[in-house]
Amino acid sequence: MRIKNDIVMDNGLNYCKILFMAIGGYVGWLINEFKPSFPLMIIVIIFILYDTWTAYQLNKRASEKYPNKVARERAKFKSFSFAKVIRSTIPKRLALIILAYLVEHWVFVYMKVPLSYIVAGIICFEQAWSILENESSCRGEKDGMFWKILQKIMIDKTERYFDINLDDLKDKNESEKEQENGDK
Repeated sequence: MRIKNDIVMDNGLNYCKILFMAIGGYVGWLINEFKPSFPLMIIVIIFILYDTWTAYQLNKRASEKYPNKVARERAKFKSFSFAKVIRSTIPKRLALIILAYLVEHWVFVYMKVPLSYIVAGIICFEQAWSILENESSCRGEKDGMFWKILQKIMIDKTERYFDINLDDLKDKNESEKEQENGDK
């Protein structure tokens, strides 16, 4: 009886060993197949994380500049927003790059279309635009002319986050300054 149990255990171990070898072979094939797209994925991840960082910086500037409004509204950058970036945004963008790579190498076999590079470039452009919007939003006159020019070209995200018109705030601030100057 003991011999039969040992044989059964050996067969069970052999099946597990074969299963793990098959899984390892598949993972190795995936890594080898998509290896050329890994640098693109790393660049896209860096852009997305930097965009998240600039959103955090924008939230800090908005908190300093409009403390009453930020206190009433829920903060736009939260820890679960960062988790959403990690769980949702990055995997979706990486899946786009992988799909573009598959189309590039398996569908457009006879054409030299660098589709994965084009998709990665579009994602990086989208993130770069968002980074510049974040950096130019909620800036004062002291911060420089470059940010003022960017604010004229891009959307000021403060307006969108607080659902307010910044022109009204600017008009109120100017009228308050005029009143202070008139009182002195």
